[in-house]
This record gives sequence, structure tokens and C-alpha cells, in this order.
Amino acid sequence: MKLLVIQEQHFKQLPNREVWVDEQSNIKFWERYLNVYEEICVCARLMHVDSIDESKYMRSDRDRVHFAGLPNFRGVGGLIKNLFKVISIMKAQIEQSDCIIFRAPSPISMIAYPLVKRSKKPFAVEIMNNPATHFSKKAMQNFYQPIITYLMVRQTRSMCLSANGVSYVTDRVLQELYPSKARIQGQSTNYFESSYSTIRLEDSNYRFEEWKEDLPPKVMLIHTGKMQDNRKGQDIFIKAISILRKKGFNIGGILVGDGVKRSEFEQLGKDLGIGDDLDFVGWKAGFEAVQKELIKSHIAVFPSMGEGLPRAVIEAMANGLLCIGSKVDGLCELLDEDLLVPELNEDSFALYIEKFLNNWGTVESKRRHLYEISKKYHNNILKQKRNGFYSKLKSLGKK
Repeated sequence: MKLLVIQEQHFKQLPNREVWVDEQSNIKFWERYLNVYEEICVCARLMHVDSIDESKYMRSDRDRVHFAGLPNFRGVGGLIKNLFKVISIMKAQIEQSDCIIFRAPSPISMIAYPLVKRSKKPFAVEIMNNPATHFSKKAMQNFYQPIITYLMVRQTRSMCLSANGVSYVTDRVLQELYPSKARIQGQSTNYFESSYSTIRLEDSNYRFEEWKEDLPPKVMLIHTGKMQDNRKGQDIFIKAISILRKKGFNIGGILVGDGVKRSEFEQLGKDLGIGDDLDFVGWKAGFEAVQKELIKSHIAVFPSMGEGLPRAVIEAMANGLLCIGSKVDGLCELLDEDLLVPELNEDSFALYIEKFLNNWGTVESKRRHLYEISKKYHNNILKQKRNGFYSKLKSLGKK
């Protein structure tokens, strides 16, 4: 049986037809679908390139996985320009597939949804984030932002009410905002619901090192996220470090990520006089590379404007870091109240971090608690949930 996965990510393809990706969707990622389906087709934006930087990208192609490339557009303007070609490719792939899963909300899912719905084929939606915060005015600077947010929120609600299956990365937050038909009318063979993170953590990805009770000579904070906009709050992270250093704390920051805003963030650090205390390490492909930065750190800080259930936070928890984040979306399911910052500004984040710097003896129990929570997201546990969800969809494709 053939499953069509409509994916939001950008992929790159070499002349030898190898496909590469910068995060998440590597060779192992597709196993979650191949455990249940005999063949999958990935419909996503694909750029043809002559070479690839293997330090920043991971192989994605493998046996039983076929890629149907969409034009490699960006932004609303790019989507409008390529709309007819995108629709044509999607229609062809939907016709050739038995079941469809799309990961939403996203511009790609916005186009795919009406096409899939009209096909009458069984489909499921994997809800990755809250469109109300992910596409909010603060998160994206775009003339069309109000329209985009309105359409995304409206369509996400519609998708959840129409799809045969809906899975959420959260246990309750997104379910309450975007309820599925199964949640409203009750689970059945035709309509069902599940929850599981997109993360993949194996035994080797967990690490907990004992720390001394005294405050380290230099406390390292870490932030992980793409630098395409201010959505992940790198500016707040940098300003909070500046505030704490002015108060006399010897702290530094590691920023994992890259994007068009990187030079702006680097300049911000220099303007605040803390350029030498910030280490911009660039984008890291694969968790093993990220883990090398995590083990250098003590506190992971996430001043995000919107999240689903952030993998970066779970990864930090699984490596024994204290985590502090915005009081928004799925972060509220991962972190205790005293680790959630209600105000999204540098003063508030600095205040919450300072509280633990002044009471370092309380950090050990906090980070151990977070480490134990992260075990809920081990791949062996999530694999069972995914297999059950995908099998229910597959059974509808056989009818």
C-alpha cells in the first residue's frame, strides 16, 4: 500500500538523485511510516543542486521512499507564482496513492487540504504547531500576515474536523484549540485521534551528568533555532545575557542555528558589548551534532513566540539541562510553572534565570525532574503510538 506524505520542508537533490535535508527528515525519519506502509511518496519542495555541504545536511532518500518534487518556492509570492504547478503535481500524486498524511499547519498543507478532501481518499493530519502563534504578528513580518493567520487557523480547525485521523504533538493544548471529529463525536473505525511528538530519541541520545552544588565559574546558556525571523527569540536570549552580565554574573551563550537574521543577531551582541561571550556555532545537522553543544551548557533558554511541542526543549531535557521557556503552547506541557516565563521580554527572562543563578542548589532536582519527563519521548514509546495511528489509516485505504 502506498502512502503519500505531504511535507513542508525544503529538500535538495544531487545529480545522482541523492536527496538531502537540513533537519529532522533524514533516512531514519521515514521508518515511522515504513513500519506500516510498503511504500511512501514524499511530496515537498525540492531544489536541484550540484553539491552539498554534508556538515549541514543529512541524507533523506532510501529504499521504498520516492520524492515528488514541488517547485522550491518561498513565501506567499512564491506560492502564488507556482500555484498551478504545485496543484498539478499534488493532484497526480494523490491519484496514485492509497492514503494521505500531511503535516500541518503550513502553506503546503493549505493547498493540499482541499485537493485531498475532494479525492475522497482516507487521510490523516499531523498537527505540528498552533497557527495562531506560529503565524502571529510578532512571529512573522509580512504584509499578508493577518490574512495568512486567519486562513491558517480557520483551515486547521476544518482539517481536524474532516480528517479520518488527527495526531497532535501535544497531549492537550492543541487538542483543545483544534478538536478532531473523533474528540467531539467519539472514536470510531473511520475517525480516530492520537498524540505523539515528532522527535526520535534513542538510548544513546540520553545523557545526565552530575553537577557540583556550587555555581560553575562560568554558566553557559544555549539557544537552538533557525534564524529566519524573530520567532524563536534569539534577540531576547542575547539581551537577557547582557542584563545578567551587567549584574555581575559570569555567563555566556551558545546559539545553534543559521539564517538570514544571523548577522543581525551577531551585531546585536557586539552592540551590547557581549560579542566575545556569544558563540554562534551555525546550523547542526542531526542530533549528535547538537548534543555536542548541549553538553557544554547548563541552561537551555527558549523565548519562543509560538511552539507545538518543541523538540529542542525535549533534547535539552534528555541531556540534563535546566530549561526555561515562554509560557506558550506545548511548552506548558513540558515545563513546570516556575520554569515558564509569562512575559516575552528580556527583563522577564533575565529575572527567571537569575533566580536559579542565585539558588544553584535547587537546579539539580529541577533538571533531574526534566530528565525523567524526557523519557516519555523515547522512540520505543512513540513508535507504538505511531504504528497504531498509521495502521488505522491504512485499514481505511484497504476498503
